[in-house]
Amino acid sequence: MNAIALLAAFSTILAAGFGGLTLLGRVQVRNLGEQLALSWLCGTGIVSFLIWALGFVIHGVSLFALVAIVCVTLPFVGWKMNGPSTFRFQPLRGLRTVELLLGTLLVVEIGLIFYVARLHTLGWDGLMNWEIKARYAFSNGGVLPAAYFRSESLSFSHSSHPLAIPFTELWLYFWLGEANQFWVKTIFAMFYAAGAILLAAISARLTGKTSPGLIVASLLLFIPQIAFDGESVTAGYADFPLSVFYLATIGYLLCACRSNDCQLFGIYAACLALLPWVKREGIILWLVAAVSGVFVVWRRKQSPARLLALLPGLFVIVVWRFYLLKVHAVSPHEFVPVSVANLLSNIHRLGPIVGAFLNEFAQTGPWSLFWLLIATGCGYFVRQYRDIRSLVFFFALFAPIAVYSFIFIFSNWPNYLAQVALCSSRMLTDIVPLSCLTVSVALASGSLQPTGLRKGGSTANTER
Repeated sequence: MNAIALLAAFSTILAAGFGGLTLLGRVQVRNLGEQLALSWLCGTGIVSFLIWALGFVIHGVSLFALVAIVCVTLPFVGWKMNGPSTFRFQPLRGLRTVELLLGTLLVVEIGLIFYVARLHTLGWDGLMNWEIKARYAFSNGGVLPAAYFRSESLSFSHSSHPLAIPFTELWLYFWLGEANQFWVKTIFAMFYAAGAILLAAISARLTGKTSPGLIVASLLLFIPQIAFDGESVTAGYADFPLSVFYLATIGYLLCACRSNDCQLFGIYAACLALLPWVKREGIILWLVAAVSGVFVVWRRKQSPARLLALLPGLFVIVVWRFYLLKVHAVSPHEFVPVSVANLLSNIHRLGPIVGAFLNEFAQTGPWSLFWLLIATGCGYFVRQYRDIRSLVFFFALFAPIAVYSFIFIFSNWPNYLAQVALCSSRMLTDIVPLSCLTVSVALASGSLQPTGLRKGGSTANTER
């Protein structure tokens, strides 16, 4: 029965995401895998936000039933708006043997992540930041009471974090009929699967080749910080799910840079809106991705109407912030208020903080040789894309780390470098899938364009 309930929970999430994407217009995806991955991302955002918003007026079985009805209704609304083409995917060209083998390897690796997630217990963040909220809400009819946000004794659980992850867990609890930590771990394995598939799909869109993306997606398994460490996706940490949203946001923006494709820009807009709903750091990633989108619209002389894509994410930030103020949520104790006085008194910390972040790049324990591969791939990326894509990509890659470093100037820890050491590896996780695009570009550097484009004399690396 648990397996059936789990399947129903996942199916409704995917249905909500698929329906939400179709409301943006007919999104041409390369294959069913890419569609499912995008539907998972959008579905988790839609379902979790619906539970929170509708929880103000109903709770218990009524809340569960209404959200389920919306989930299964959205695809039909999309079908009504877009017609039979809603459920039609672009045909795949004939895959070569090596591509089939790489695809099979990736499927096996995703299966391995699901298996390891079964064996791995939830880590500290998985339990005390996310699952605790899902369990508390489940015991209260699907609603987190205001008393939770005001409780000093529960401040260790970071009540100011948004609810995408815990309320996705809550959705599973609704279907299972109990708060079950064993099954809830599958959510994070699903995010791993979505991230690997989207990495392969976005790489194929950028390079015109399938194999490099499949190779790089397969390499994710060999980064301990991502797959197997105590702070990994299998331990229920939200850093990798956040990084998948960021990959989709920036990745599809990069793909839209060259083609001016409204549908790809729509995917960027949808994922951009969900970034601040995943984790507190998502606000920083939203800001970086929003600036990147504004730059693309300005540089490519696109319609200013595209800037409306910033409004949903801004709405999420403002509404969540307003809610925390209304319930008098306990403020985080890790940082002092951001002010000119505190900045001037702590500015001397900046050098050691930057040094600590740079030192993290050299750690082979959690990262193996990953950052060395990325450093090599960056050169290939610049060489192949001597246009707006390189500017957007490297801004999106390095700006979050610069902002994270700056924030630690306001650390309230007596030993602020200990806090940096504790958090730096998880913060670098936010850019891992996105940075992997440099490696796929390096692998594809021999010939970036599909045959049809090469014959037409167009090249991806010379567009200005």
